[in-house]
Amino acid sequence: MSGPYSGKIMTVLGPIDPKETGVTHMHEHFNIDFLAVSGDAQKSHAKAFVEGGGTINWEDPISLSNYYAVRRNPFLLKEAMQLVDPAVVTAAVQEFRDAGGSCIVEVTPIGVGRNPPLMKQIAAKTGVKVVMGTAFYVRDYHPPEIARMSEDEVAELLAADFEKGTGDPAIRAGIIGEIGLVWPVHPEERKVLRGAAKAQRRTGLCLSIHPGRDVAAPLDAVRTVADAGGDPRRTIICHLDRTLFDIEDYLELAKTGCYLEFDLFGLEMCHYPLAEIDMPNDAIRVDKIIELVNAGHIDQVLVSHDVDSKMRLRAYGGEGYHHILRNVVPLMRRKGLSEAQVNRILTENPRRALTIV
Repeated sequence: MSGPYSGKIMTVLGPIDPKETGVTHMHEHFNIDFLAVSGDAQKSHAKAFVEGGGTINWEDPISLSNYYAVRRNPFLLKEAMQLVDPAVVTAAVQEFRDAGGSCIVEVTPIGVGRNPPLMKQIAAKTGVKVVMGTAFYVRDYHPPEIARMSEDEVAELLAADFEKGTGDPAIRAGIIGEIGLVWPVHPEERKVLRGAAKAQRRTGLCLSIHPGRDVAAPLDAVRTVADAGGDPRRTIICHLDRTLFDIEDYLELAKTGCYLEFDLFGLEMCHYPLAEIDMPNDAIRVDKIIELVNAGHIDQVLVSHDVDSKMRLRAYGGEGYHHILRNVVPLMRRKGLSEAQVNRILTENPRRALTIV
């Protein structure tokens, strides 16, 4: 179990009292490299890679002439596929801090660019509390050794990232996630998810899941967690704003007790390069949240941006980590959410999710 850290939140600078956290974004990235494996190996991203018909040179830098096309589909340009500039990211995290932000959960999986020392450096420099995830992404990105491991060995590995930490001096994970799944779920991904559920039960950490791009995927993931002995009420289903579109599906998922995460705020374009769907804009995201609030599920709602490309940062024409505070919170107020309700969604719910049980 969680032992001496029960009732605390584990950050990259050590355990803290949950009351030390304010506005928290539950799903962001500081360093992520989608070219950690070749484009040919990325079956889950294949649709996006082939889109565009060669109208953009893969090696070109981000510029005004290609910005719109690459904003629609970052997989068209090499530079947009690698968020690996510490100075640019640190400045963007400082913008979040200056806008009133308190805590960011960095959920880059192992093997896709997770960088614990960078997280620690950014936390120390900006004063933002940073919680590190421990996880493996979709099968395309699994390190080779995962195929040789049992689900119990996966659980041991993920739990050790919290119990012992990584590096010297050790940096401890404070959440399990984001665990990556495609649809249908690959057997190796299901093994990893079951291992993550066992690590969740052992450590008392929350579990964050990137579901496949199908309406059936979120419920299937929660059921897998429960079957492996995990706790759906300590489980976050991410990216719901690209996965579920009817309120009935949201309400059915909410019955499981899991957290419902709207984490693509700032993506205002209906085009989605990875699936044949119409993406919602921020106003529609807020409308869905209000429907969940009115149905009695406010305590399950989490929000974030999932910044995973230079294109998402203000220095490159994007919205930045501070977009929710600067632009979405006023929208929430205009649409009728009270200050108390906004605070529950941005501060109280993340605080509860991150507190080790």
